[in-house]
Amino acid sequence: MKDKTILHLMTIFGISGSIFFLSRKTGLLKDWFLIYLFKTLVSTLLDGPIIKKKYVHYPTRYFPNLFDSNIVFLYILFPLSCVMYNQFTYKMKPLKTILSVTLFSLPMTLLENWLEKNTRLVRYRKGWNGYYTFSILSFTFIFVRVFIEWIRFLDKKISTTRTKAPASYQEQDI
Repeated sequence: MKDKTILHLMTIFGISGSIFFLSRKTGLLKDWFLIYLFKTLVSTLLDGPIIKKKYVHYPTRYFPNLFDSNIVFLYILFPLSCVMYNQFTYKMKPLKTILSVTLFSLPMTLLENWLEKNTRLVRYRKGWNGYYTFSILSFTFIFVRVFIEWIRFLDKKISTTRTKAPASYQEQDI
């Protein structure tokens, strides 16, 4: 299969998966979008220096004159997998959440390794390998999970404070 065909299929899978996974559990829709956007930010901040230092290269990508990275991986597939991870671990205890990260990081790492060996979509350089990819993916999944839990905690605390405040205080706030 040609590299562009694989890229197109991954794009279609990513966009359709995004629609499906972002619309699940509608009561938490804002959480899923926040996770998606925050994971995109974190991935961009981590991927930029890795690409600039030429550890990873994406020879076949959309808009090569505008982006050094593969926007399908960076802005669709990685954030989507993080949303899926957060949906999967939503009610889990912290230890299970940390152990579950492997269920999401490992398949993505294996896919990227396969793509690196069999296509021109990803190229590792300067000693980069799947262990680095796995470590970064796992770290970002856990980091985003901790971030969203912190946001939920703050939201709950603010909501509790507002409901306990006197009526005159609530009116001034509006």
